[in-house]
Amino acid sequence: MKTYDVTVTRGDNLWVADIAGMSAATDVPRFADLDVEVRDLIAGLTDAEPEGFAVRWRYVIDGIDVTEQLSKFTAVEAELAARLAERDETRLAVIRLLSEAGLSQRAISDAVGLSHQRVHQLLHTGT
Repeated sequence: MKTYDVTVTRGDNLWVADIAGMSAATDVPRFADLDVEVRDLIAGLTDAEPEGFAVRWRYVIDGIDVTEQLSKFTAVEAELAARLAERDETRLAVIRLLSEAGLSQRAISDAVGLSHQRVHQLLHTGT
């Protein structure tokens, strides 16, 4: 799989991504948009699918390479998001099971640490 090296800097209140060896760059106002924008640019320039290549990120802010710590942070954030999603799915399953077992919404709320209003909402909408 082809790998593209991308260096991200900050300029004019934008995140600027420079793609090595391509004489191409893009900028975005939100950090979270970097991956999609860079992949779209590379895909457009190479006629590849955005998932068909790897991107090796480097982050340099005011001459300081912050790649290691920022990469570690984003990995931990992704892991946390996955664990929170797992918790929410598991909590909803136990709420439904306790309701089917005949517990009141107040008792369920006590068991799962939510308000009875939130338990009611989850039972009726699932979100």
